[in-house]
Amino acid sequence: MVSAQNLSEYYSNIYSKCSVENSFLASWQGLAYPSHVFQAIGFPFQMLTFWLILKKTPDSMKSIKKPLLIAHILCTLLDIHFSTLVTPYMFLPSFTYLPLGVLGLFKVPVLVQSFLMVETLIAVLISLVYVFECRSRSIQENRIKFESKTARTIYYVILYLLPSLSLLLYFKVPHNQEIAKLEALQLFPCPTKEFFLDETFVVLSDPFWLSFTLAFAIPAIAILIFGNIIFHVSCCIFHLYMTPGAMTSIRTRLIQRRFFIGMFAQTGVPFVVLAIPYTLLGVSMAINRISQVITNLSFISFGLHGIVESACVLTFHHSYRLYIQNIFMKTKTIKSEFLRRVFQVESGFFQLYQVTGVSRDSHRIH
Repeated sequence: MVSAQNLSEYYSNIYSKCSVENSFLASWQGLAYPSHVFQAIGFPFQMLTFWLILKKTPDSMKSIKKPLLIAHILCTLLDIHFSTLVTPYMFLPSFTYLPLGVLGLFKVPVLVQSFLMVETLIAVLISLVYVFECRSRSIQENRIKFESKTARTIYYVILYLLPSLSLLLYFKVPHNQEIAKLEALQLFPCPTKEFFLDETFVVLSDPFWLSFTLAFAIPAIAILIFGNIIFHVSCCIFHLYMTPGAMTSIRTRLIQRRFFIGMFAQTGVPFVVLAIPYTLLGVSMAINRISQVITNLSFISFGLHGIVESACVLTFHHSYRLYIQNIFMKTKTIKSEFLRRVFQVESGFFQLYQVTGVSRDSHRIH
């Protein structure tokens, strides 16, 4: 238990005896610098992916163009939130963090930053459901689907409202941040020194609500979202592979299967990028082995979600992959043609030099 009455007393009497992680990966720079660099590298690819979906989606993919575009935009926004706008330097197991992003420079309230980040995450999860629901609905033989627009609207409103109930936890945000920090220090007595800065904000430090969030709220949201995804994926697999209908031609069915594999990879691989660090954090907290290095690496991984999603779109969707290959082939052809012309010019100059040299020699002999 923390025996200090305030943060100053804790810092001078107790924290001075702590063995604190001082490595680069444990520091705020170890989170901020890699996150910003990865975002700077990934953003051009995210914009290229946006342009390809918007302008180069073939007619055979028109039914899933809109959900692909929405999912990509939201994944990019989530990536930007983690890597640029908020860049949360978290102090787990309490929900305490120091914002290192652009929004902090503009003095946007930390609670607003946190709210926007959670809302973006919920929107990304719903967009994944939307991708597979649209794919499932486009199969003519599928009878388990929403036929009316009203039914779909109600479905997505419910799907949004249920995870958004987790935002009610913001009413539990402590008003007295100094007392909240002292409570957080009971869970993790020796954080890095940035914990004691004024900008550090405690979203949740009460042990009961922390346990409720980690053990119930987050797993319930995961079951809700991925239960719906699994349902729509099962409908697609059933009608595309197990009992393909006679109303669909073989060519169309092959195209649908190809799109389905691309969509599954586009959403599945980035989900693994989110799931692995979250699982690592959960296990580390469960066995009381959480460290700032593990936390930083996990949040850097969270920020790579949008980049991985862009890479999957460009790699697994045949039409986009073919377009990128054509660009490289044209570039290679232009380069080869340029080198050929340069070689021809140099050869011409060499031949002219030889002729001129022979003439001079002949003139001297005569």
